[in-house]
Amino acid sequence: MAGIQHINDERSAIALAELLNGNSRRRPVVVVTIPAGRTEPWIDVEEIARESGNLAEVFLMPTGPFTWEFSNRMADGTQVYGGAGRVYPVGHAWASDLAKSPLRFAFDAKDGERATQQLISDTLRMAASAGLLQALPARELRDVSGAVKMTVAGRALVDVGNLFPASIAEELTVEDVSIDRIVTAGQRIEGSYDRESNRIDVTKSLRPSSDALAAYAVGDVVLTKVAAVRSGRAEFLLYPKATSPAVTVTVLRRDVTDNPADDLRTLMTVGEVIPARVSATGPQWGLVLSDIDDDEPIVEPPSLLPGGPPWLTEESEELRAEEPEPLAPPTLRLTEPADLTDKTPTAPTSFRVTPSPSFLDRSHPRPGPPPGNALPAAAQTPGSTRSLLLKIDGLVAEVGQLKVEREDVRNQLLAASDERAQLRYLLDQAERRANRAENDLKAARARLRKAGSVKSGPAVDAPPQFADPERGFRYLVLTQWARRTLPSEQSERPLPDFVVGERFLESLARLEGIKEEKVADVVFEIVTGLAPQIPSREVHHLRTGTGGDDPVRVRDDGAIAWRASLQVNTPSARRIHYWALPNGQFELARVATHDEFDV
Repeated sequence: MAGIQHINDERSAIALAELLNGNSRRRPVVVVTIPAGRTEPWIDVEEIARESGNLAEVFLMPTGPFTWEFSNRMADGTQVYGGAGRVYPVGHAWASDLAKSPLRFAFDAKDGERATQQLISDTLRMAASAGLLQALPARELRDVSGAVKMTVAGRALVDVGNLFPASIAEELTVEDVSIDRIVTAGQRIEGSYDRESNRIDVTKSLRPSSDALAAYAVGDVVLTKVAAVRSGRAEFLLYPKATSPAVTVTVLRRDVTDNPADDLRTLMTVGEVIPARVSATGPQWGLVLSDIDDDEPIVEPPSLLPGGPPWLTEESEELRAEEPEPLAPPTLRLTEPADLTDKTPTAPTSFRVTPSPSFLDRSHPRPGPPPGNALPAAAQTPGSTRSLLLKIDGLVAEVGQLKVEREDVRNQLLAASDERAQLRYLLDQAERRANRAENDLKAARARLRKAGSVKSGPAVDAPPQFADPERGFRYLVLTQWARRTLPSEQSERPLPDFVVGERFLESLARLEGIKEEKVADVVFEIVTGLAPQIPSREVHHLRTGTGGDDPVRVRDDGAIAWRASLQVNTPSARRIHYWALPNGQFELARVATHDEFDV
């Protein structure tokens, strides 16, 4: 375990500020402070030092006069005092971006437990980002295997035969992936065990992207995570960095929406999980988002470790998570003025000292020390009775004044405690409103993406009109081919010719509940041979009856009848019937509902 360095004078406080602002350090620095009026912090600094090991330097600093020497040498907003804690990552980006070094508050024991875990997580995450897991000399490790017992607080507990289970830290495994998306209870894992930190490193067992994504095929609808988004393009994470580089796919505006005026930043946010259709497989992956129906099945994302859970989950599942109970409104405490006429010494009032800016402000008035010449009456030089009575009256008045000042400080402390309770309640309510608003915003963005257009901005040109319905439908099929086939591959994968049957366009015009663009998209998959590879198309022979043993329908010219799904999991789901001709072409017969089998 790394030692805890104590900041206990002005010199050491200045040295800490110089260490953080200098260029010599190569590890994150954890600074935990002790609240005014206490001798121990609410935050468990020993647990932080134990979990950090040699990945960070840990400092403990009380809130006192020299705390200001440290604060005066730090950039605005990067200080730490009053019982809070903070981790400073390697480099100096945290001086201008406070989100890179979040402040963790602790006002009581419960806060201290939460802040301790947050600081440990911050430390490990920053150490991993700095590359310390590879740069620091490794201690002697041994290979272990065991079963995951449970996941809790960003850790997986693994039975490796010791008295206490070993742990897997999510921050040291895969960046920005929670532990319950890496392992699950009952899963068997293998890794390198560090006895000193009681941690298991499973990074060598992570699946490479080539293995994890091998099951994806063109036409599959898969889950992706938004890694970056700009006005006209976005980057989607298909698989995170493991034993191989991360797989990211660039998607242009035209692959998301039909409206060239749309700003993709209004349709998605970084970190959002969004379904997309695979238009090309590796190594040059392609994705489109503009032609996905709500009822289309989503291929399960791959696991990061063998036998593990999918590394992504649908956004809708997270939005349905049960919301914790809200805090009860705080009850204010009204203080009664003390009886200042009572000359009998009273026991000190019991109250909790909580940090407040007013108490850390050096300009705030504080009671001064007792006068140096205030001596007990027995120690006074004998004098006249009048002189002694005057001294006694002066001391009584001074005691009364000190009692007034003491009561004023007590009331300030109680008021500050009440104010903190109110602020915490308001913060809880604000966070709940923000979470609901964020969920509503994500749902609205999903609806906008599915609609394919944002109504704000310049009007979009009307689609082309054709006097010949067949030419109009062929144009739609050609459009889907151009949208779903990369320009670099279009010469190698041209759109095959096909036949439009006599009844096809009539049945399409008569059938409601599905867009022509959707039918054209499925026709593109049929004529290019993609449809049988897509599970949701449910391609199968069209038989003479409803039984599985009924003969397949074959036309006099040798054409074989087929049936594919346009929709799934919806009432009266739409189907398309077509013929596979002897010359290899396809003839579109008709569109129908689920219960219609006429061709």
